[in-house]
Amino acid sequence: MLRASNWVGILFRAAACLLAAGGFARAADPQLAPVGVCEVLRDLASWENKSAAILGRYSFRPTGRWVSEQVCDPGTADPPQIWIVEDDKDGPRPPERFEFDAAVMRLKLTEMARRTALAKFRFGSPGYDRWAVVYGRIQARKGDDAKKAPANLVIRGASVILFLNTE
Repeated sequence: MLRASNWVGILFRAAACLLAAGGFARAADPQLAPVGVCEVLRDLASWENKSAAILGRYSFRPTGRWVSEQVCDPGTADPPQIWIVEDDKDGPRPPERFEFDAAVMRLKLTEMARRTALAKFRFGSPGYDRWAVVYGRIQARKGDDAKKAPANLVIRGASVILFLNTE
């Protein structure tokens, strides 16, 4: 587990990379506010068909990919996860300036890490679970699909998944 002092440096480096990547875009574009999985699931109806930058534990397995938290405070949907669905044609395009506020990102990730841990695998890659920000459109799941996860995050492609470096 990383100490709080390490988190500051990690998040600062991640934010600096994001800022550098967006530094050549128009200055008028607003910064994105990262939103946690639990924040979305607490009021899923208000997020329906809206695009957002979701911060959480990005996981991939043979069954699919999702962004999640272990537990929400106060409690919300079980399990607190949003499945990632790739749609290269109709997925939302990310903003030209894909930029985040480092202080907001640090605060949200620190809070999230208190109640969510990355999985540790005896075999396989530690990359199966990583901290990430994923940009996409929220869609509530219906019927039996809703039992697996309450919502999907429709993304345009893998380029809208930003992994946060924790080293």
